[in-house]
Amino acid sequence: MITRSVRPAVCLLCVVACATAGCSLVRRVGNHKPMLRQVNPPVAFEMLRDSPTLFVLDLRSAGEFTGPKGHIHGAKNIPLDQLSRRLNELSGYRGQTFLVYCDARDCGLEGMHILVKSGFDSAILIVGGIDGWIADGYGTVGKGPKAGSLSKKPGARRGADLP
Repeated sequence: MITRSVRPAVCLLCVVACATAGCSLVRRVGNHKPMLRQVNPPVAFEMLRDSPTLFVLDLRSAGEFTGPKGHIHGAKNIPLDQLSRRLNELSGYRGQTFLVYCDARDCGLEGMHILVKSGFDSAILIVGGIDGWIADGYGTVGKGPKAGSLSKKPGARRGADLP
């Protein structure tokens, strides 16, 4: 049984504990980073197969986009260093799901941070970028020996076009 002299101390302790917990909750909310959505290449491939008109954004340089690795079929190229000033070109996709990739470097994550902060919350990053896409056996279009067909057939590195 709590005596009358201890009761105010216990109440004060509870108030301090609640106030301290509240401050840490406010700090966590204040430092909140937007959540980035990500998928691996096989899931991205399935999304494109199921929705062939799904918008795809390639953040690599123009030279990389048309270079030896090629690019994912239908992708629009806006290099990362131009993304902030070219967001108006993407305004029709705000609120829509679309795929984003770069190469295996962190430029995809950097681009996703720009997109999410600009209201493109439904953008989804392809983990591993074009390098992961090719490594998993999915084809690209464009120039170069690695560019070719778009889909993957069991047992084959590159297969026929997407249905």
